Amino acid sequence: METKVLMQVTSGRLLFVALLLGLTWLLLKWARTLFDGLAQRNPRMRFLARQVEPPLRILIWFGALLWSAQTLAPTQDAFLAALGSIAIAIALGAQDLVKNLIGGLVIVTDRPYQIGDRVKVGAAYGEIEQIGLRSTKIMTPDDTLVTVPNSEVLGNFTFNANAGVPECLVVTEVFLPPGVDPDLVLRIGREIAVACPYTHLGRRMVVALADCYTESPYMTLKIKAYVYDHRYEPAMMSDITRRAKREFISRGLLTWAPE
Repeated sequence: METKVLMQVTSGRLLFVALLLGLTWLLLKWARTLFDGLAQRNPRMRFLARQVEPPLRILIWFGALLWSAQTLAPTQDAFLAALGSIAIAIALGAQDLVKNLIGGLVIVTDRPYQIGDRVKVGAAYGEIEQIGLRSTKIMTPDDTLVTVPNSEVLGNFTFNANAGVPECLVVTEVFLPPGVDPDLVLRIGREIAVACPYTHLGRRMVVALADCYTESPYMTLKIKAYVYDHRYEPAMMSDITRRAKREFISRGLLTWAPE
C-alpha cells in the first residue's frame, strides 16, 4: 500500500510543489518590498500598510502548504491521513514549534503590537521589523536585529510605546546640583522641550523636578515630550540633553572643566 502511494507521487508533482513554494517565497518578498516602498514614500502611512503584512504572510504560506499537501496526496483519504500524521509528529517532537506557531496566531489576532511599533519584550527593545509564524524580529536603536520566539512574547510583559501611531513619549533626564533655583530650571526645561526640532508640539509636554540621594544629594530634571516619529527617539534625547547641558553651563548651574 505504501509503495503504491509513493509511486503516485510523480516527479511532475514534486516539481509543481517546488515551483509553488518558490513562487510563494518570491511573492512574499515582493510584498515586503512593496510595503517598504509605501512606508518610505509616506512615513505616516507605514503603520496602516504594515497591518496587512503579517496576516497576509500567514494566509499565503498556509494556502501554499495546504495546496502542496493536496497535490502530493494521491487521494483525499491519504491527504487526511498525512495531516493526522503531521499533527501527531508535531505534538510529540516539536512542542516548542507548536507554541511559537500558536503565539504567532495570537499576536496576529490579538495585536499587542504591529510592524512599525516600538516595543519592549523581555530584554529586547526596538522597532518591530517582522511578525512571522515562529518569531518576531525587533530592530534595536543601535541597529541590532533581535529574534524573539513568539512563545516568549506570550510569556512576557509587552510594552508598546506608540501603538500604531508615529509619535511616542520620550523621557529625558538631566542631573543637577541640589542647590539650583527650581523655578529657573523648570523654565529652562520647558524652553528646551519646545525648541527641540524633534518635538511634536501638538502633544502635551511635562517638565518635572525631583530630589534624589544616593551617595550625595542631587536634583533630577525630567523632560517628557512626544517625538513626531519614534525612530528619532535617540536623536531627541541627545538633542535635549545637549541643549540642557549647554544652557546650564552657560548660566553657571553646572561646571565643566577639560581633563
